Amino acid sequence: MTFNFNTPMTFYEFLALCLSVLALILPLIKTIYKTWIQQPKLKFLPAGRTYLYFNQSGSYIRIDGVYEANVKPVSVKNIAIKIVRQKDDRVLNLSWGTFISPVNQSMVGTYVNTTECAHPFRIESNSMVCTFTEFSDAFDAFGKAFRKNTTVLFNKVAEIQLVTPNYQVAYEKYTKLPEYAEAKRFVEREFFWDIGKYSIEIKTDYNSSFNKPKVFLYTIVVGEAEHENLVQNIDESLLSPLKSAYGVKLNYHSPIVELQERN
Repeated sequence: MTFNFNTPMTFYEFLALCLSVLALILPLIKTIYKTWIQQPKLKFLPAGRTYLYFNQSGSYIRIDGVYEANVKPVSVKNIAIKIVRQKDDRVLNLSWGTFISPVNQSMVGTYVNTTECAHPFRIESNSMVCTFTEFSDAFDAFGKAFRKNTTVLFNKVAEIQLVTPNYQVAYEKYTKLPEYAEAKRFVEREFFWDIGKYSIEIKTDYNSSFNKPKVFLYTIVVGEAEHENLVQNIDESLLSPLKSAYGVKLNYHSPIVELQERN
């Protein structure tokens, strides 16, 4: 089609010109929109299972779920969580530490999981990635304080073992030490998992042009049974070197609670 610009264009000629120009620039507009304007959509789909822990590393948590990326690929750079105990607003801040394999391997009747250190990962567009994640204290603040407050107590193990060949007798001596009572008071003060409701924020940093992390909101409830199991871990954390010296198996508890979505 040719246009004579020396004479006024008719409406149909003007319309044809506009459509031609639009056809030329539309692919460019689409490219600009998809590349610089359109944002990826990230979702977290929890499996519902949340494992609670307490040991010599302190109070921490494992959350099972998958991330889903839509529209564009997503690169997840970091995942952190904030847990608030609602009865007194005490806060526990944790960062991703370990990815747990969702595949169980049976080893002589015992199921085991493989683990890997948490690291940035990519999710292709319109696909999912499994993230069974154990969150822990990135700076090991509790672990350092625990070692400082139990050094004197743990040094007593070698002395007891020299004169006491039986574990049960050694246990009675060890747990009656004033150093044991002092260390236990420290651990009880730092223990986080009381009975009650907790708010959880999962903050995920990813490749958004707006540079705003995605926050997913949930709640969990620690009941009496879960609390009793976790409280037993206080003594277990203090008994660890004694049990190791006598070849007695550790008996930590890690109860499971339901992760519920919060609006």
